[in-house]
Amino acid sequence: MKDNEEIRYVDLDDLLFILALDFPIIFLAVILKYFGLNSDSINAFLLIPLSVMTIWGFHLSLKKKDHGIGLWFKISSFGPDLIWSIITFPAVFGIYILMGFLTSFIWSGNDANAILMNPNEIIAVISLGLFLPVMEEVIFRGAIYEYIKRFYSPEFSMVLTSIAFAVVHPFEQWMKIFVFGMLLNLLYYKRGTLTVSSTVHVMVNLIYISIFYLPKG
Repeated sequence: MKDNEEIRYVDLDDLLFILALDFPIIFLAVILKYFGLNSDSINAFLLIPLSVMTIWGFHLSLKKKDHGIGLWFKISSFGPDLIWSIITFPAVFGIYILMGFLTSFIWSGNDANAILMNPNEIIAVISLGLFLPVMEEVIFRGAIYEYIKRFYSPEFSMVLTSIAFAVVHPFEQWMKIFVFGMLLNLLYYKRGTLTVSSTVHVMVNLIYISIFYLPKG
């Protein structure tokens, strides 16, 4: 159905609405930082409600177009998509580790694998391992990719989306994150659902945290 394709994207008005939903959480984080009351655990914890509100905002925005965020996740094919995620995960994670090694080699003076925040272990797993990657998939693969694809080819849209995904991460990780973003874009393009890219992203983050963070606790 043609209309079904036309409502996969969100508009500027939708993004402003989502920012309005997120504003109280962002404002709270700024206030805590201003008064020196913030910590890595608090900042990581605030990512949980921020993720929930952001995803809910996208759902409401798509709902106005008569579909909701289920359009991006294809809930009806969740089972097969989950199996697809498990099958493709080893290859994605292997490339991710390889790119991490190359990134560390190129920027030998920096720890390219370091996690910027050092929160409580449980908060790290829930926030950085579960909620953050799903929010990133909704923003980058769902919103940004689908919007750019209206004007450019899917292949070029993947490149632009991966660049955007990389630049919100530390500079030393750009090469690794760009390649990781391209792999997630390919998964989304192949299956047409955020279920696959989100599941793989979550699994990568959880293992990444367990390897480079939890043993140091």
